[in-house]
Amino acid sequence: MARDITLCHPELQKKAEKLIEECKKRGLIVKLGESFRTVAEQNALYAQGRTKPGQIVTYAKGSDYSSMHQWGVAFDIIRNDGKGAYNDSDGWFEKAGTVGKELGLEWGGDWTNPVDKPHFQLSQWGSTPDKLKKAYGSFENFKKTWEVYAAGEEEGEELVTEGRAVVNGKEYKIDRILKDDMNFIKVGNFENMGFDVGYDKDSKAVTINNKTNETELNINGSIKNVKAVNIDGYNYVNLREIVKALGMETEVVNGEITIK
Repeated sequence: MARDITLCHPELQKKAEKLIEECKKRGLIVKLGESFRTVAEQNALYAQGRTKPGQIVTYAKGSDYSSMHQWGVAFDIIRNDGKGAYNDSDGWFEKAGTVGKELGLEWGGDWTNPVDKPHFQLSQWGSTPDKLKKAYGSFENFKKTWEVYAAGEEEGEELVTEGRAVVNGKEYKIDRILKDDMNFIKVGNFENMGFDVGYDKDSKAVTINNKTNETELNINGSIKNVKAVNIDGYNYVNLREIVKALGMETEVVNGEITIK
């Protein structure tokens, strides 16, 4: 199997290098394992445990281009400190996985079927090749976009690509830019996530707040509308408004709220 990371997407090459560097700072000695795979290599791996001896190690057929390795956006790692290439008795791969996720990579250790702790991949196309197949049709077409990406890197331009973010358990598409090995996302994306996005002219700052709405409360037989914020499926009502609706007042002294 191929271990030449230069056959992979330029962004993945940078992140692989950064992963090795950052892991070393934390005492984790990483060596790159498999990266790009041809159709023949993926089919041979798929045959293991089926038509060839060994255990099943993949559910992705090479002829279907079902592995992210075949699209040049994934690599595997091995432990290289002399304690066993796949020894995880001390949580080594989870520690490396944490570093990878900090760099914006998707880690196979977070998967449930199968759990693949040595595996990392670029996250903007999802966990499977479905989006890549739909968008480009073939690996050759996808690879043509790498030249544009690489040109932008050389000229110091930032290219906007599609990414994803999970907020309160729900996944959203985001517009992102990779710069200095960090992910930046478009502020406007927060509106799609249910937040109010605005601009404070006085402070000249972008404001991002939980979106407020009004909810009806039946208080002593009378319907009152009060401001509320829904977070994780729970409504949080404005304290001052509900106290007022109850015919009471609030007072704050030294950070202590008194209702009277």
